[in-house]
Formats: sequence, C-alpha cells, structure tokens
Amino acid sequence: MNKETEEKILKELKNVYPCDLSLGEIAKKIGVSDITASKYVSVLQAEGKIEISRKIGNAVLYRIKT
Repeated sequence: MNKETEEKILKELKNVYPCDLSLGEIAKKIGVSDITASKYVSVLQAEGKIEISRKIGNAVLYRIKT
C-alpha cells in the first residue's frame, strides 16, 4: 500500500472533520478510483485510524477517528 495515498485520505478527512465523506467523495478528492479508495479505506478502518460515521441508503460515510 502506498503511504502517500493513505496520508491523502487522512488529510482530506481531517480537513472536513467533524463532517464526513463518502467513498466516492474521498476517491474524487484524492484522484483515485472508487475501488482503490475502498481498499485504502478498509485498511485505515482496520488500523483504527478512521471510522464509519453513518450510513445513508447504500452510501457509507467515513470520518477521522479522534
């Protein structure tokens, strides 16, 4: 996994905190595909760095874990 991509995701989530972002929003902001963003988000979530904040329909929203 590319540490730079992980850092970009964490930076974007920190910038919008206390709000949250969907997977698609994260992917668009850091310039990667939804699939790539999904892989990184899963790893960051497993490491306890980010968390699911809420679900709206099929969309899952994430935020930085404080």
